[in-house]
Amino acid sequence: MSRNSDLTQALKGALKKAGLTYAHVAQHLELSEASVKRLFKDCAFSVARMEKVCELAGADLLELVRNVDDKHERLLELGEAQERELADDLHLFIAAICVLNRYRFEDVLSEYDIDTHHLQQLFTKLDRLGVIELLPQNRYRLCVSRGFRWRRNGPIEQFFVRSVLTNFLDKKLVRTQDSFRFAWGTVSEATASHFVQKLRRLYEEFNEAADADAQLPLAQRTGAGLLLAFRDAWEPDDMRALKRNR
Repeated sequence: MSRNSDLTQALKGALKKAGLTYAHVAQHLELSEASVKRLFKDCAFSVARMEKVCELAGADLLELVRNVDDKHERLLELGEAQERELADDLHLFIAAICVLNRYRFEDVLSEYDIDTHHLQQLFTKLDRLGVIELLPQNRYRLCVSRGFRWRRNGPIEQFFVRSVLTNFLDKKLVRTQDSFRFAWGTVSEATASHFVQKLRRLYEEFNEAADADAQLPLAQRTGAGLLLAFRDAWEPDDMRALKRNR
């Protein structure tokens, strides 16, 4: 079943849940009931009409799209070689980060010193890597799931630790609205588990919020980083070296 068919079925489900009929949709869209039936049969809804049907049904179009996309095979993470290719090419890495944040092709050109031809080549590489599916006129469809993550201790995480982390934690760059806190203490196993779960929930909440805000125009968004870290049975090496029973 195609993505359009799945979206149409999702719209039907939303209408049924709300107790609405084709007649209600026809009245809301100012169309004949026969025209509405044809739209559902041919899966021929425009985005604007989908939004109106969702409005009628009290549903969230973005959520419907996410649910449909999650039914299809989508990448949860890249392979080692794929990540290595991104980590070894700064321009390709920038392009990947941009598409993951739903930048349009024109947005990337306006934000970074990359010319049109080069960016087209980068998008073609991202298509080959399976990150996006290229569409006409430099548009694309993201091919990774909502739960996409970088490989644990993979090339991208190593790149962040090696090249980004020091800059991110540089206190000289911290602005008033930024937050930088470090806590260290001794805790029980139960407390450690509690905070690991809280960090996971916060990580998911940040990604969901960023995913929703990605629908906004680029001018209404700003780059932001969230670093979450919790290490159990840890203390600084200098202190551990002085322990009597190491």
